[in-house]
Amino acid sequence: MMNRRNWLRTAGLAGLAGAAYRGPLPLSASPLGSADQPVRPLGLPRARNIIFFVVDGTGFEDLATANYYSTKVLNRPLLFREIMGRGASGSMLTHSLASVVTDSAAATSAWSTGRKIVNGALSMLPDGRSLTTILELAREAGKATGLVTTTRMTHATPAGWIARVASRDSEDEIAEQYLEFSPEVLLGGGAGHFLAESRQDGRDLLGDFRAKGYDVLRTREDLLASNADRLLGLFAPGTRHLPYEIDRRFQDAPSPSLAEIARKGIQVLEGARNGFVLQVEAGRIDHANHDNDPAGMVWDWMAADEALAVLVEFVDRTPETLLILAADHDTGGGTVYGYGSGYQGSTPAFRTLERQRISLEGFNALMGRDPSLSQIRDGTTKFLGFTPTPDQSERLQRVFRREVRFGHPTSHLGVLNSIHAVLSEIPGGDPDRPNLTFSTGRHTAGLVPIGLYGAGVPRTALGVVDNTEPFGWMAEALGTTFRNPEMTEDEAWRILSEPGVQAEPSFRHPQDD
Repeated sequence: MMNRRNWLRTAGLAGLAGAAYRGPLPLSASPLGSADQPVRPLGLPRARNIIFFVVDGTGFEDLATANYYSTKVLNRPLLFREIMGRGASGSMLTHSLASVVTDSAAATSAWSTGRKIVNGALSMLPDGRSLTTILELAREAGKATGLVTTTRMTHATPAGWIARVASRDSEDEIAEQYLEFSPEVLLGGGAGHFLAESRQDGRDLLGDFRAKGYDVLRTREDLLASNADRLLGLFAPGTRHLPYEIDRRFQDAPSPSLAEIARKGIQVLEGARNGFVLQVEAGRIDHANHDNDPAGMVWDWMAADEALAVLVEFVDRTPETLLILAADHDTGGGTVYGYGSGYQGSTPAFRTLERQRISLEGFNALMGRDPSLSQIRDGTTKFLGFTPTPDQSERLQRVFRREVRFGHPTSHLGVLNSIHAVLSEIPGGDPDRPNLTFSTGRHTAGLVPIGLYGAGVPRTALGVVDNTEPFGWMAEALGTTFRNPEMTEDEAWRILSEPGVQAEPSFRHPQDD
C-alpha cells in the first residue's frame, strides 16, 4: 500500500486545506456528511450499451443561456433540453470527499467508481487504495470500451474512467495505463504524453499502441478515412486541447468536431459482440467558463448539442442502450442578467453574442503583448462584434502588456478574465454587447443537471441526487451489484492532518482545472 504522506505530496491536493487550516474539522462541523449517499435503484433494464455524455464545467445557468442562444439566435430547439424532458432528470450535488467545491478529477471518479475521493486524485482513496472503475466492470462483462473528449486525451475527466493515480498531473502514467487497459476507442487532443520526445521517460507510446493494432490518427482526414476497429486519435499537439468550437467554425482551426469523433467512436463500438460502454466529453465548455468567455462557452455548448444528436440517433435505433447526461460541476458562475428599463433591453443585448467570431483565447493571441490602441479597437470591432470605448481600449492595452488585471483578485485569475471584465461593461444607450457576466474564474459548488434517456428509462423526476449515484445506475444496467470500498470525510481529514502532512491548494492554470 502506498505511503500516505508520499501519496499526499504526490497528489498536490487542490482545495483540501488552506494556510489557515490547523487540524481536522470536528464531526459536528463536517459540511458534507460522513458517508456516501445511498444508491437509489431506478429499476433500469439490462443494457447492452451505456453512453455517458459529459458537459464539463457547466450548470443550469449555462443550460438556460445555451437554450436561449439555440432558440432565439439559431432558430432551433436545444436537444439537450428536449432529451432531459423525455426521460429521468434532476439535479446533482457535486462536492468531493473533503471539499464543497470539486475538481474534475474527483467528480469524474465519483461517476466511474461510485465513491467520493479528494480533489486532484483519480479513482484512488486518500490512503492509496485503488478503486475499480465502471469500464473495468464493463470489460469483465465482455464489453468494448471507449473515451471521446475535446480535451487532451490524458485530461482528468476521461482519465478517471480508466486510470488510478494519486495526481491527475501524472499524465505520462495515465497514458501508460491507457495502453495497459487498451480500450477500443481513444479520441481527443494532446499527443504530447504519448510521444517519445515529450515524455520524461522517452518511451514511444504511439509505437506501442500501433504494435497493439491501433490505427493512430492525427488529423480530421485520418479520422474520416479510418476503418480500423481500434483507434487512438490525438488531434492536437503537445498538451493542447481541441480548439474551441467558435475557432474551429469561424477561424478555420484544424480539428474534427465533437460530433465527428463521437460518431466515429459509435461506429467502431457498435459492432462489439457484447455491447460497449463509452464516455463522451464536451470538455471545453469548462475552459471557456474558466476564461469568462461567453461566446466560447455558448458555441462549445452548440457543439455538444450536435454531438448529442449523434448519440440520440444511435440510442433511438438501438433500444438496448442507456444514455446518461451529466455535468461534473459548474464553472464561472456565468449569468445572463436583466438589462434596460423593465429589462426590455435584455434580449437585444443577448443577441449581440452572435457577433463574436473568435474565442478570447484566440483574440488574446491575435493581439499579442503590445498592441496599439487602434489595433485593439479594430480587432475588438472585427472579431468580438462591438467597439470599445477609448477608456476600455486603454485598460485593455494595460492588460495585454501584463501591467494590470481587473476583477476580484481571488476569482479572476488571468488575462482572459481581465479582458472580459473590461469588455463586459455595457456603455449607455442601446446595448452593443452581451448582458452575460461571470462571478468567478473557478469552479463553483452549484447544483448541475443530470438525466437518463433510453428504452426502459422511466419518465420521472430524480430530485436531487449525489454524483456517486450514476455508478450505481450503470452497475444496475450491467447487471452487477459491485460496490467499491468507501471512506468518510472524517477519515480523510484524519489522514490529511497526520504530523508532517502538508496539503496545500493548487493554483494551476484555469484550463487545467
